[in-house]
Amino acid sequence: MDYYDPEVRAQLALYGHAMSSLCMKGQMAFSLAKNMQTVFENKRRLQSALELWDVEDSAALKTELQWLFETGVRKEFEDCRMLLAGLADTEQSGYLKSLPSGEAHTGKLHVAAYYLTRLPAKGIAAFDYSWCVYLCCAGHRRGYLSEEDQWRIVAMCVRHARIAYASWKDYIIGFAAGADFHQASSSLDHVKRYKDFFVKLLSAPESPLSQVNLR
Repeated sequence: MDYYDPEVRAQLALYGHAMSSLCMKGQMAFSLAKNMQTVFENKRRLQSALELWDVEDSAALKTELQWLFETGVRKEFEDCRMLLAGLADTEQSGYLKSLPSGEAHTGKLHVAAYYLTRLPAKGIAAFDYSWCVYLCCAGHRRGYLSEEDQWRIVAMCVRHARIAYASWKDYIIGFAAGADFHQASSSLDHVKRYKDFFVKLLSAPESPLSQVNLR
């Protein structure tokens, strides 16, 4: 792929905006999501996103991007899901009740249990891919990553996302589950808080997801 081709970059930018938009938070999440170019011009917001993942320099960014792309939060999620899948329903319920409350691992196991049969085959990989794209673009604008590396990483994430998910709806389900798992939110706080946001991403004509097809 020729990352210097303006048409290639324009298409990748649309996917970059779409995938990064899911990472927006707060009451203004959709307002931010439909103006991702403005988000990428806000140095303070980009710096906050990088700090959220403990990225302070180029080396840390490259390490984080590699981890998100190759392993990510999805590895721990799949480990939890495999553990629970090996238990009968009654055993699973008893096991979850026996876990110490208030611990992150307990919360993650509860999230994994809820989504045990509710996710596409690739699970929460969407969470890793979206954050990889967002941090990649943020890192480039903060001077941590070259422009060519930015487009290369975005292209890899887009390719894997398009293989993994049949639709943006499936992608959002995977992302939302990943967000709650990452936050160890056994009460599924992220899904509950951002349900309307996700609906707008799927249905609003000004949504960045409406600009490109996943398949």
